Amino acid sequence: MTNSAFNAAFPFAAVEAILSAEDDPILWRAALSVVSDDFLQRYKRESKNKSWGVVVGACSHWLWPHKATWAKAGGFAYPEGYRNYKPEFDWSVTLLFRDEQWLPSVRTPKKRPTLLRVVIPSRTLRHKKAAIYTRWHPGDETILYGFRKKLDGDWRCVAASDEAARGRVLLPMPD
Repeated sequence: MTNSAFNAAFPFAAVEAILSAEDDPILWRAALSVVSDDFLQRYKRESKNKSWGVVVGACSHWLWPHKATWAKAGGFAYPEGYRNYKPEFDWSVTLLFRDEQWLPSVRTPKKRPTLLRVVIPSRTLRHKKAAIYTRWHPGDETILYGFRKKLDGDWRCVAASDEAARGRVLLPMPD
């Protein structure tokens, strides 16, 4: 495989039309950029003729969002959902990664695919921080990403739950 897979930008248009008026498209772009970069790095390391894809969507029902906290980078509402403590989608889009391209899909492949489930909170226009929940399947590796809104309205990833294990270094927000 060539290095062009690293340049395969996530097709934001696949989710943009579904976002509600209360969802901040700037957060969605920032989150999907960071998450898809991590996806492509893993894909390059492990692809070996498997099917790969992403299921991305919004969740509006977090379990006790103000009582459970992920303490990284100043704290975030911990993204736990209702079923088995995993956030549930209000809606989702499935995209497969084939021939170094993102392709929309109505269903997941029958051969056991490697999927990254990405859950982004809804109603983010009114918030200044957001925790993004991701989970790899098969397996149960969960990675959280913490985003904060800067004064200019841009969002920056300021924390990831796997920084210690992988050595990821994310820049803190400037004052």
